[in-house]
Amino acid sequence: MIFYHQDTDMLTAVYVLISNDKDLYYEQALLSAYSLRLHNKDLKVVILVDNATDISLTGKRAEIRKYVDEVKVVDVPKEYTPKERSRYIKTRFRNYLKGKLVFLDTDTIVSGEISDIEKTKASIACVLDYHANLDSLIDGPNIRKRVKSIFNIDVSGENQYFNSGVMYVDDVPEAYSFFKSWHEYWKIAAFKKGQCFDQPAMMVANRDNGHIIQALNGIYNCQILTSIQYLYNARIIHFFNNQWLGKEEFSPFFRDSMYMDVKELGYIPDKTKDLIKECKSAFFSPTYFTCIDQLKFISTLVGATCYTSYKKNSLLYKVLRTICKFRYGVIKVLLKKKN
Repeated sequence: MIFYHQDTDMLTAVYVLISNDKDLYYEQALLSAYSLRLHNKDLKVVILVDNATDISLTGKRAEIRKYVDEVKVVDVPKEYTPKERSRYIKTRFRNYLKGKLVFLDTDTIVSGEISDIEKTKASIACVLDYHANLDSLIDGPNIRKRVKSIFNIDVSGENQYFNSGVMYVDDVPEAYSFFKSWHEYWKIAAFKKGQCFDQPAMMVANRDNGHIIQALNGIYNCQILTSIQYLYNARIIHFFNNQWLGKEEFSPFFRDSMYMDVKELGYIPDKTKDLIKECKSAFFSPTYFTCIDQLKFISTLVGATCYTSYKKNSLLYKVLRTICKFRYGVIKVLLKKKN
């Protein structure tokens, strides 16, 4: 199944893929591209890769070519690590293609038509990270500290921190200027500070370019781990590649086993295609809501330690359980005497 598009003015969906047969990024990208085609048959799709990734897309790793119009090779410094290669291309993707673009991270599943994103009245548009301003985020103070430590720039007055997992980018001069700044700031973070993250650099580049990034409707980047507010109308669901505690208990899309099956087969099995089609309900039961205070606790050193100890049924957890049982028993006796 090959798609050909001649209209250079039409919207183009863009992925960046740096992968080899040892990781699962290719398998994630395959599922995302399949889901994109499922709902957007006429959309132009391009994957930007380095030379090593392009060479690897044969045999069991060639399936993705069925769902894209072009695999475009980008020249990346050979000495870069895979993560550096990925961020090198991501912070420059505006330079490699013409027309209006919508960028998607590989850890996304498309759940509807996305072509109407080009109606967005902005040169660049993204969804807020975790769907909230920095002042509302548990990590808000740490994000500001990280940006300050990397770039020595005070961002205490900045309240918007965007997620780069989905980006709408128009083909206008100011967008190119932003990407130039973004790439330069990323190089500072990666090679002078040893922090190969793209979002802190994006925040500073946005500030330098007159806050060019506008807020995109959350349905185009539904970050399901942090809010279900946009799930019902979601067009793109973002399943994070991060170390979030216990995330594999929420959905099969958070489990490596799904992608390992694809790796072994070389194609997407029917059971996985069914999950993709019903991705808005592909969650395990029981799954409970977590309020902000519970999340704050689990995010602390104490909470994270308790949780991981419980999962491992470690000696620490057993000791804590004994202490809690003793405490409960004492309180129960005291209440009985009081009554």
